[in-house]
Amino acid sequence: MELSQLRYFIAVAKLGNMSKAAETLFVSQPNLSTSISRLEEEVGVPLFERRRGKIALNQNGELLLKSVEQAVSLLDAGVQAVRNQHSGRPEPLSIVCMTDDTTLLEHFLLEHPEVNLIHQRADLPNVTSLLDRCEVDLAMTVLPPPSEEVVYERIYACNFGMLMRREHPLAALPAVAHRELAGVHLAIDGSRVNKETFCAAENSKFGLTPIIDYDVRHLDLLTSLVESNNCVSIVPAVKYKELSLQGKHPDLVFREYADGAPTAYWGIAYNKRRPLTELGQCFRAFVQSYFTSIDTRYADAQEPSAG
Repeated sequence: MELSQLRYFIAVAKLGNMSKAAETLFVSQPNLSTSISRLEEEVGVPLFERRRGKIALNQNGELLLKSVEQAVSLLDAGVQAVRNQHSGRPEPLSIVCMTDDTTLLEHFLLEHPEVNLIHQRADLPNVTSLLDRCEVDLAMTVLPPPSEEVVYERIYACNFGMLMRREHPLAALPAVAHRELAGVHLAIDGSRVNKETFCAAENSKFGLTPIIDYDVRHLDLLTSLVESNNCVSIVPAVKYKELSLQGKHPDLVFREYADGAPTAYWGIAYNKRRPLTELGQCFRAFVQSYFTSIDTRYADAQEPSAG
């Protein structure tokens, strides 16, 4: 049984099409088909069902796929570790994030300049897929990935609130009730707030149909839209505190919900077969301390100066 056979098996299983798998792997379709047939002969049972040009895993194939993915992932990790040691580079930490937490990552690297960070952004389905295939060390998510293979640890929570310009009519209020958002143009972070779910919840609880002009996934873009278009953005309280401590966007203010705020979460997720490394544990501890320090520093900054 050759390593190339196992990689071919994974590709065909994921793509469900010999032609697409051959293109992805840069091999001819006849060679790929022969390799899969040889693998089935070595295993001793069929691994796929072939119907009208389509190919799909049968029960035998589904059972084998988990072990093959784990074996290939562990082998790749071992090869990478050897390469890193030989090149003198530190072992990388690969993470995937649902939300834009650029500032957090920048501070992590400032505290740990020795870390070789590999970072990507993805939505929850793709985060779950990456974790299932053990292609990343860990994920930072707002929701538990729906997979029995994944461990999820919720590590921080805060209330959502509303970010707006100082000149916005709602900024004159100490807190804003849901009903007062009627007719107000909103911008949301689509990586954290699902547009359809949000609208359905507001409608069922408060009889409000939100007007969402912008559905974006980057904090800088979100704040720019609030500043330039005089709309209101739904953001976690800690993100406003982070901006405030950085001295960014002084013309923006944050108002809490007067009648109950939804909760924003951050969590760390990883595959059971790929427990957190020492670097992963370091990152988890940093995330916890980072958000806690923002809360503390912001509260201290609000205290009146002595004398």
